[in-house]
Amino acid sequence: MSAPAAHPPEPLDPALLAPLDPEQALHLLDGLTWLPAAGPDRWRRVADHLAARLPDRPAPAPRDCRDAARALAAALGEPGGAGALYRAKYDLIALLHPDPWFTFLNMGHCTAGPDGPDPCADPELPGTGRHGGALYDLTAAPAPLEGAAVLDVGCGRGGGTARLARTRLPRTVTGLDASPRNVALCRRDHTAPGLDFRYGEADRLPHPDASFDAVVSVESVHCFPDAGRFLAEAARVLRPGGHLLLADEWPAADAHGPARAAAAAGLRVEAVEDITAGVLRSLDRLPAEAARLLGTLDEGPRAAYARFFADRVGRDSAGLYRSGRCVYLRLHARREG
Repeated sequence: MSAPAAHPPEPLDPALLAPLDPEQALHLLDGLTWLPAAGPDRWRRVADHLAARLPDRPAPAPRDCRDAARALAAALGEPGGAGALYRAKYDLIALLHPDPWFTFLNMGHCTAGPDGPDPCADPELPGTGRHGGALYDLTAAPAPLEGAAVLDVGCGRGGGTARLARTRLPRTVTGLDASPRNVALCRRDHTAPGLDFRYGEADRLPHPDASFDAVVSVESVHCFPDAGRFLAEAARVLRPGGHLLLADEWPAADAHGPARAAAAAGLRVEAVEDITAGVLRSLDRLPAEAARLLGTLDEGPRAAYARFFADRVGRDSAGLYRSGRCVYLRLHARREG
């Protein structure tokens, strides 16, 4: 049975995190997600993290970081919950970077060498979506989607969901996301026959049993509160013979984890592929893509986007793959029947 349709929570109000500004608040959320919670110097470490990421403004006091984190926990009602922290994080990203061209948030994928032609990049896609669209293409490639009912869980800003609707000709495509601001921007920026965007939680999919021919999720499972529960929900809403199509980062020490979790959910794993090299090739090309875009923006947004691409993506995320701590995997599984 489907979970009852949940009422979307109110988008995170950045005023709750004052005196931190919204960009500092976003890095606070990173600190709460990544930095160890134990130890008496926790808030000093978090404050140092914010100061290092945003050296153009006064460093926050550790007590301000502590008080903002407590206010956040009270507002979310889920202190320490990874899913709630990621929802708040993407709410803030949507607030800071609401531009219609910014509809792909994934790392992208590229098959070309450093100096060769780039056939996987679609020049029709806006912003940095050229390789983000290619990652969606690769992830969804194993399944025949024409005339199908497709669910994209953790659809973000909807660029990939809309690309599936446009290029694969499904009957319906539903994009589901836990960030209310993301859903609002998806509805603002993407329209197509059969395309719909809704609020929903990955571990409580608001859809009936056996209602989709394919469930897609690109670079979102690591944000979900419980990957196993999501996979069980995906298996529930898939029709017999339906396809699960995933791409995401995963700890290198547990590279067999996605296949093991999919099998535990009752799905038959068809293929798992390590696509880290192609993701890194996409990230290698990001500085040039970002420079091309940034030259068209006003000074204020330009600086914020420059930090986003250089620090959050080019340093923090790419560092996970370059260091070998994480691999980027593509998985195809099917529901028996």
